[in-house]
Amino acid sequence: MKKANAWSLALIASISLWWGVAPAWGATAPPLSEVRVFKVESARCSEKVPEGAQSTEMCQHRGPTKISVMEVGLGNSPMGRFDGAELDGQRTPICQVGNISEACNGVGTLMGYIYVFVVNVEAQGWFEFSNTSINGPQVTLKTMFNIR
Repeated sequence: MKKANAWSLALIASISLWWGVAPAWGATAPPLSEVRVFKVESARCSEKVPEGAQSTEMCQHRGPTKISVMEVGLGNSPMGRFDGAELDGQRTPICQVGNISEACNGVGTLMGYIYVFVVNVEAQGWFEFSNTSINGPQVTLKTMFNIR
């Protein structure tokens, strides 16, 4: 059996840092199994979105509005859009630590991401998020959500 040298181990560590977060050693990346909007926040109000909801219900969101998306599993091509316009977003890795899911801080197994998109909502419109699973089956999941 060939021993790993320091250079090959350094390369693996460097690649992991470049990717941003490394899952637990030896763990298989979980396939993408769910994407959904779970929170919408604006100056007017903050709404926790129940599972299965297709629209905001509490108020009309206008101005800068944060749309939070939960992704369970790992994807490799996240895309957020509002009324067809592509959005930039921020993502936070979520790890499974025992029976708890929390922001990754060096422990646990990477299980998905929370994405936050900020949109200047001028009128009611459609938010769409999609991603394709990083491993088999390479399904693409999409959610569409009406922002009132």
